[in-house]
Amino acid sequence: MGGKRRRRFPAWAVLLWGGLMMASGRGNASEGAGAAFPPQDPAGPPWSWNLPIYEVSLEKQTAEGTFRAFQSRLPELRRLGVGIIWLMPIHPRGGNPPDKPRSDSPYCVRDYYDVDPRYGTKEDFRRLVQAVHEAGMYLIMDWVPNHTAWGNPLIQSHPEFYAKDADGRIRQAGPWTDVAQLDHSNREVWNYMRDARLFWIREFDVDGFREDVAGALPMEYWEWLSPQLQAVKPIFWLAESDDPKLHPVFPMTYDWTFQTVVWKIVHFGGKPELFDEFLLGERRRYPPPALRMRHLTNHDMDGSGYAWGNRPFIDIPFLESTSLTEKYGPAHEAAAVLMTTLPFGRPMIWNGQELGILERSPPKLPWGESRWFDFYRRLFFLYREHPALHRGDFRRIAADSPGVYAFVRRSEGDCVVTAVNLGGEAARCVLADLPSDLPDDRRTFREIFTEEKRPAAGLASQPLELAPW
Repeated sequence: MGGKRRRRFPAWAVLLWGGLMMASGRGNASEGAGAAFPPQDPAGPPWSWNLPIYEVSLEKQTAEGTFRAFQSRLPELRRLGVGIIWLMPIHPRGGNPPDKPRSDSPYCVRDYYDVDPRYGTKEDFRRLVQAVHEAGMYLIMDWVPNHTAWGNPLIQSHPEFYAKDADGRIRQAGPWTDVAQLDHSNREVWNYMRDARLFWIREFDVDGFREDVAGALPMEYWEWLSPQLQAVKPIFWLAESDDPKLHPVFPMTYDWTFQTVVWKIVHFGGKPELFDEFLLGERRRYPPPALRMRHLTNHDMDGSGYAWGNRPFIDIPFLESTSLTEKYGPAHEAAAVLMTTLPFGRPMIWNGQELGILERSPPKLPWGESRWFDFYRRLFFLYREHPALHRGDFRRIAADSPGVYAFVRRSEGDCVVTAVNLGGEAARCVLADLPSDLPDDRRTFREIFTEEKRPAAGLASQPLELAPW
């Protein structure tokens, strides 16, 4: 091939163009090289539509592990492109009596109206929320509605709030011996939990909640609660569940399937077309405007190497015996690109992931310069700045290399083309099935990782050279 030789991209290329008008037709699942979907209206309050999520463990963020110390980290999170900070539970924990298991889990809540003194005071928390807002970000609290610590005073003052066994004794919650199961057939429990959430919205101006074990609570409860919270301010609500019935009361549920698709390709010889099957199945189960939380890891997976929700989708011995780092193997970066650019989802990363840490993160994260910070920064700002990724259509496009998964996302004047090499060999591919209304040679695409520019028309004739994943 004559002329200047094009540089090889990493295992992925994300190409941007800001002047493409939407095609007049509406896509469907049978068009082109694979899956295709029309644009989807964003879910959740408008302020949240383009904002990536970042999960925070206060203990790990700073040496002090406090609200005040964490404020010093906000400029760095803003530089990373974080939009929504999800703060793990901040309430006092444990306090279980001698006949019950001791627990220091943040999901073992002793008092829904207070903060754990290890983090500071309520006034410290108020100042933190204010600082988050001043930095142009939002903060959601992790809420535990299904169970309480055995040391929660409600055990004594309101035993009727709890579920009982056949002998009339308060029973544990599921497999967790350190917590007591609340009884959601009692409407007074509903009222108590509503009022507690409203306290944090009204008094501290928090922006929403991540609801722990959301699928275990009755749907009627969520339908009753949602309008009462939203009437105070437009909150963002994340359900820890993949149950489709939680939509549209919740704008976002967990996606535990995406991870296993990656693992099947890396370890079990799966083909890139598995992503077509994944998206088609997801669209059938979760009608628009359902939004899924795309993520590679979280606080649960950090310790166990997998999520319980992964179990229906992959070989159990592999799931339980393989570390999370090994599960992703060489595909960590390719998976993160897809996490950010596939439709129906929003990216979330767990603190320390911007250091390349997927699991077993140390008690105090070793902050410093890392190539991973720039990698995730580019992805977060890609999502923030391109409506094609949070409200655009999706069309799979043909790539003449069997290991490459490529697609185009478009919304009004915005276009993002993604090509990912999901194999261990370098690939040279031509994106021969690009939409017919791409602009002429006077327009160019820009690749976000290499900053290389290419004429739009040339994408259909000049190969992309993609490194192995």
